[in-house]
Amino acid sequence: MSNLLARFLTAGLVVPFLLLAIWWHNPIGWWGVVFVATGLGLREFFNMTMAKEPVAERGFGVLLGLVFAGALYWDDLSGVALSLALATVTIAAFFFFLFRYREIESVAPRVSAMLAGILYVSLLTFAALLKKLPSGGAWVIIVLSSTWFSDTSAYFAGRFLGPFWPAKFAAVVSPKKTIIGAIGGLAGSIGALTLAKLWYLPSLTWIDVFLVAIPANVLGQLGDLCESLLKRSTGVKDSGRLLPGHGGMLDRVDAVMFAAPWVYAYARLFAGKL
Repeated sequence: MSNLLARFLTAGLVVPFLLLAIWWHNPIGWWGVVFVATGLGLREFFNMTMAKEPVAERGFGVLLGLVFAGALYWDDLSGVALSLALATVTIAAFFFFLFRYREIESVAPRVSAMLAGILYVSLLTFAALLKKLPSGGAWVIIVLSSTWFSDTSAYFAGRFLGPFWPAKFAAVVSPKKTIIGAIGGLAGSIGALTLAKLWYLPSLTWIDVFLVAIPANVLGQLGDLCESLLKRSTGVKDSGRLLPGHGGMLDRVDAVMFAAPWVYAYARLFAGKL
């Protein structure tokens, strides 16, 4: 089975379930999906960065990350809650290694990896917070479609137009990515926002379309590269094998994690007001 066919088959099985969770009026359904995805992403992150460490150590990182993500979601990023959550996970991580330091020379990189993973993967919580906003389901569709349309458009642009403009985008980090692919990805995100305006979120202005699509696409493509950097530095091809044709959970949501905070901030502060 080709990789492209596996991608489409996986999407065909997963997307209907996601749409059901997104369009359910109660945001808890979508939060449950995001919470599970966060746990799987944390597991993959620690399996990459702490591969030689005991399962209990990686498991504690996953548990702590889920607690942090839960705090961000249930308190809607209020200033006090966020500060307390950051303080709690930092203190808990250091206490864990204080009493389980083992090789004391390796404590610094291990505790750093744990805290970095928690902060990194918990960015996915913004995709769940979108559901709490007015027209929240539509905004969740926007962040997902803008990144997925980008990924698909970049793939086809790179495959069919790449031979005419083979210049690489980030050759060392991701050798297959081309400049024409990145441009195709940007076009895909603009197309996704145009579809949103013309179909399911007509309150968007054309200014909104471009102010959401362009930064979200740039952040998403850079998020994809950041995960590629992480994988290359740890010597793995995919973050996991959970999704046939896609790799692991982080391989599928890396762009969403970087784009979702921008879309959330824009939807909450500016959408329809320009």
